[in-house]
Amino acid sequence: MLNNTFFYSEILREISGGVIYVQSGKILYINPAATKILEKNESDLLDKLFAECFFEYNENDDFNQMLLEVIYDSSREHEKVVAYFTGTQTKHLHIHTSLLKFDSESVGIIILFDDVTELLKLRGVALDLEKIKAINLQLSEARDFYKRTAETDKLTGLLNKITFENNCREYLQNISAGELAALFMIDLDNFKKANDTYGHQFGDLVLKNFADKLRDNFTTDAVIGRFGGDEFVILLKNVADINFVTDKARAVLEMARSLHSDKNWSLSASVGISIIDGSEKNYSEIFAAADKSVYVVKSQGRNGFSVNEAAKQS
Repeated sequence: MLNNTFFYSEILREISGGVIYVQSGKILYINPAATKILEKNESDLLDKLFAECFFEYNENDDFNQMLLEVIYDSSREHEKVVAYFTGTQTKHLHIHTSLLKFDSESVGIIILFDDVTELLKLRGVALDLEKIKAINLQLSEARDFYKRTAETDKLTGLLNKITFENNCREYLQNISAGELAALFMIDLDNFKKANDTYGHQFGDLVLKNFADKLRDNFTTDAVIGRFGGDEFVILLKNVADINFVTDKARAVLEMARSLHSDKNWSLSASVGISIIDGSEKNYSEIFAAADKSVYVVKSQGRNGFSVNEAAKQS
């Protein structure tokens, strides 16, 4: 019966996985791959009781426990990855057992196993890399969050004063002669009255809505910031001509008027604009010109815009 069972024993000798045939607790066949993986001589295993061959090291508790399960519960298949100590090193073996039958009669147990130590190391490295990538992503998101927090106005999400000014100064250092741009300084008219009449929550909502309207209208080539209170600023880059600037100014005035209106008063805006042509590199001078233009509008009744101190009512 044994010869019939292992008719293809020569084939089993060539496969890379370990193969052990056990009958009545005794090892009747072991292929070369198995002896190599287990780091044992064939003479130490063949025709020996299974339990006598593998219980010399306490480090093999999991491995030994599985052997006992296989010997005493051979009616079912067993599959497990267990640590196996050779005497000099620990390996991880993926073991699969199956009941061997011949003409429907049980003739023993086949034990198949592979050394998966390196595979587990690679898997561990892959998992570590995934962990590292996840940690790096979290760190990146945290850095982005804190950067945004440091650079933006908490209420509106627009750039704060310092970040806006830094953006403008950097732009001015790189602008070419003859290249047109415009700096908008915007004050919301009657905003204090809105706060006093309806409360600060209403005032905050007005500021948020106005910031959203600015973002929607100035979608490209624009840097938008809030200086605090009801003051907003816009650096409009790559301006085609002065008509484009004045169209944008009128749009800002319309946005402000749409924020609130009742029979007694309404919100509006005073907009001062300084045209940049590439010849002036000093941000402070450009900002001062836009700020002065705002007061030109205010002196003439508000709800209008001024380009380089030449006022225009909407």
